[in-house]
Amino acid sequence: MPAAFANAALIAVDWGTTRCRAMLLDMDGAILAEADSADGIGALGGVGHEEAFNTLVAAWPKVPAIMAGMVGSRQGWHEAAYVSVPTSPDRLADGLLKFQTADHRPMAIVPGLVLRSEARDGDVIRGEETQLVGLMEEEPDFNGIAILPGTHSKWAAIENGTITTFQTFLTGEVFELLARKSLLRHSVAEDSDDIAGSADFALAVRRSVLEGLPFLAAIFSVRVRQLLDGVSGDDNLAYLSGLVIGGEIAAARQVGLLDSDRPIRIIGSRTLARSYHAAFGVAGHAAETRDGGALVRRGLVRIARANGLI
Repeated sequence: MPAAFANAALIAVDWGTTRCRAMLLDMDGAILAEADSADGIGALGGVGHEEAFNTLVAAWPKVPAIMAGMVGSRQGWHEAAYVSVPTSPDRLADGLLKFQTADHRPMAIVPGLVLRSEARDGDVIRGEETQLVGLMEEEPDFNGIAILPGTHSKWAAIENGTITTFQTFLTGEVFELLARKSLLRHSVAEDSDDIAGSADFALAVRRSVLEGLPFLAAIFSVRVRQLLDGVSGDDNLAYLSGLVIGGEIAAARQVGLLDSDRPIRIIGSRTLARSYHAAFGVAGHAAETRDGGALVRRGLVRIARANGLI
């Protein structure tokens, strides 16, 4: 076993639907080793979580582990109950689901977040809460909006060390359905190299956010652009992406999550972050991006420390 492992204090796990990523950390949260596998919660089908975890970390010391993501869902290892917003990192730490493996390793799963609302039918977060805590740890004085783009894009308001509210938009899933399953699939390319830098992407964001073109009307224009103007599949793919991301931004404005005074942080993969950063620029909002993986680690360490795991 490597000498550096003598300083190991915690295993931090980001366990999603498709991948499981583990980090061996020291007391300060520095990474000593990393491992990942394709044993996502979706692939396991509700069984074999402990075996998958043990296989992934077999070469590491038997230190406590803290996990976030779909591992705490009904299809996960154990279901971790949601914590209601508004909430704080300390309340999330208090809500950790703790248990032991068969070989007596201490384990914990971070709870998700739930929003109850009479104005809409409620909302939930599972996994992204840990990145929000990581952002709050990195920027203790941050008061603004954090956007976590993806299949189900999340917007969360943070004020005075508290997650006050959030909203989910099915942006990524709708884009995939439109581009791969709908009539529009005949008008868009399979992929494109630089969607964020495309003039067609910017045009679509302007249509959605600044000109107020209704979303359900706007998306048919993807087909019309091909038929009447011979627009290429690459350009139309960028245009469709701009419409759905622009539609998300326009909807966030409508529900009061976006105004000119609130700082914006985009947390996510490099490609998606670039697209959202470009869209906010077109819409007239300054935004900064943060690495989602780094914030997961920061958040898990913060929650583990608050609960006494390290």
